[in-house]
Amino acid sequence: MANKYGAKKTVIDGHEFPSRREAEYYLLYKDMLQRGEIVKLELQPRFTLIPAYTNNAGKKIRPCHYTADFLLTYPDGRQRVIEVKGFRTRDYMLRRKLFEWKYREYEFVEVK
Repeated sequence: MANKYGAKKTVIDGHEFPSRREAEYYLLYKDMLQRGEIVKLELQPRFTLIPAYTNNAGKKIRPCHYTADFLLTYPDGRQRVIEVKGFRTRDYMLRRKLFEWKYREYEFVEVK
């Protein structure tokens, strides 16, 4: 089934990326890791934006998460969340705002 945004799935090192662009960034970050420019590369890190809760009517509400494309950790301890975007959806824009509000210790970078 074709992606509605025209992205082509790509597999590298056993990891399936939803687009060639994201796979290219993976190769870039993998090279940075091998050169020691970053000390850790995480794929698809997941962050809880809103924890699970029970509403006033007693209904259990599931948590809301944001899954980034990459999380880079630098030798000095800084951490950078990378989001590879070809198209910004309304859902993404809301999750990004919630992420930036809740996780201020991370630098958020959107690449195209």
